[in-house]
Amino acid sequence: MNEDYQIANSKVEIDKIVSTYFNFINGKYLEKALECFANKEGYGQEIVFVSFKNDLDDYDMTQLPKPLDDEHVLVELDSPAVEVSQIAYLDFKTFYNYLDENVKKAVEKNSEENELLELLEEVKKNLGV
Repeated sequence: MNEDYQIANSKVEIDKIVSTYFNFINGKYLEKALECFANKEGYGQEIVFVSFKNDLDDYDMTQLPKPLDDEHVLVELDSPAVEVSQIAYLDFKTFYNYLDENVKKAVEKNSEENELLELLEEVKKNLGV
């Protein structure tokens, strides 16, 4: 975890970070990511990460500009994609809405990915949205 962060506050900034995240995990990683999210576990690839509170140790928590709680996820975009790490705090409902949109796009592109919809429902239930 990097010590310098730029916090995304606007919808445009958050959309960009989340879009980059899904560009990295769409395809073969999406199913694994959904399985992790259903257990409130984070998932990342290379320079993009989603973290839940339980994913972070005490040291990582002290490095954040504001603590992560049990109702939010942290979406992080690191270098070399960006000079300064970009992070976004998303409540579970907002995070689920991004998941829903991206999973449905993936299923539209490949109808054999229907198990993703079942995993999405499990994520929704376990996040309480």
